[in-house]
Amino acid sequence: MTISYSDTFLKLLFRWKGSLWKAIWKHLLIFLTMYYIINAYYRFGMTKEQQNEFIKYVMLVDGWTKEIPLTFLLGFYVAMIVRRWWDCCQLISWPDHLLYNVSALIRGQDPETRIIRKTIARYAILTSVLAWRSISLRVLARYPTDDHLVDSGLMTKEEMVMFKSILVHVDPHQKWWVPLNWIQTMMVRCFEKGTLTHTNELRVLLDALEKYRNGFFQLFIYDWIAIPLVYTQVSTISVYGYFLFALIGRQYPSKNENEEIVDVYVPIFTILQFLFYVGWLKVGEDLMFPFGADDEDFDASSKLSNHPQRQHLRKLKFNVDAMQVQAVPGNHLNEREVSVSTTSKLSFADLENLANGPKNLPKF
Repeated sequence: MTISYSDTFLKLLFRWKGSLWKAIWKHLLIFLTMYYIINAYYRFGMTKEQQNEFIKYVMLVDGWTKEIPLTFLLGFYVAMIVRRWWDCCQLISWPDHLLYNVSALIRGQDPETRIIRKTIARYAILTSVLAWRSISLRVLARYPTDDHLVDSGLMTKEEMVMFKSILVHVDPHQKWWVPLNWIQTMMVRCFEKGTLTHTNELRVLLDALEKYRNGFFQLFIYDWIAIPLVYTQVSTISVYGYFLFALIGRQYPSKNENEEIVDVYVPIFTILQFLFYVGWLKVGEDLMFPFGADDEDFDASSKLSNHPQRQHLRKLKFNVDAMQVQAVPGNHLNEREVSVSTTSKLSFADLENLANGPKNLPKF
């Protein structure tokens, strides 16, 4: 059994969506068009004396390009943006931790308790939608108005009336914390009526709720305080200025260090530099707003199939011999041969019993 990493590498190299080629092909086409217009005039529109004079400027401008610290400027700029992008990824709040604690501590199978757990889960998801709607273009496109929240089942009409009665004059999207307040009230009432038997249980739930809220708050800070404009301007001007000079400085025929005439028709190294430097700049531009609509931006909308979680071993297949369970000396499996292929499938009732856990647990 082997994994073909070469096939995976080729697929990633030539993939279009979210790729380097998609990001810069227009820029490269414009650059090469301008380059060959100048080159055609250089080769066929100038006299021999004019070409000899033009070579002097080619060598002069080529020397100027070496004075631009492009690697340092881009490295600092992109490293800062990638770190910011990854921090935003880490701050995405998932309701799992909160709902795990709710399921464990708000116990009971009576209709009221079940409704409380379901309502808390709904309020948690509603909070995420209200919060992401103000920072994520995809979520805003999915829920552009408050009526969409009611139509999707995240909020009832009565709750919508309560929600709209809370007035925020600065930004209407800043009411995302209202469902969290409802959750907090429900937790306190569960403690008052005895569903939560100890103050420590209430504290665990409130701490989980605060952690859930804090992730959204930190994302709002990143969305509110942007990267200083001067960083983006310096990096952009340096990159495009570099290749503006390269339109002249990388023309051929030219002279090398030994004053020998060198002539090539395709500036391979200049094209590679364009791919690296402009691609590097596009990385910074695309990741500056991680919740936008670019291919690699975070997707928190209902169309999660656009960017689902995929593990790199998901398509790996084993042959029958590889799935054979090897018997260990001294183990009870020596008595019979067991293989994955002969294992019986569990019924739905069996799966339900496993999910519910053992019925008769010892009491402590």
